[in-house]
Amino acid sequence: MSSLLNQVVQMQMVLAEMEKAVGIREIGTAEKMVLGAIVDLSREQATVRTKEIIEHSLLETCSRPSLFRALKRLEALGNISKSSEKRGLYMLATAG
Repeated sequence: MSSLLNQVVQMQMVLAEMEKAVGIREIGTAEKMVLGAIVDLSREQATVRTKEIIEHSLLETCSRPSLFRALKRLEALGNISKSSEKRGLYMLATAG
């Protein structure tokens, strides 16, 4: 178990460095999960629906209010933006 736990800790340390490198180290867990879901969904399409974000496996344990707060915060930070095409569509800020 301690070997596996050591590996988990090492992965967390690598992840922390990667988060720092892309500038998301200081945002909350909900924001990271929502951003991760949007990044994942954006691989197939430029814009993603709120419904798709809500249903993403990364957000299984995230409450709806937390998810919507995270969307607002990510938008305020400039990580994501709303699509001007239709309501309920988001995109990565770098994609727009």
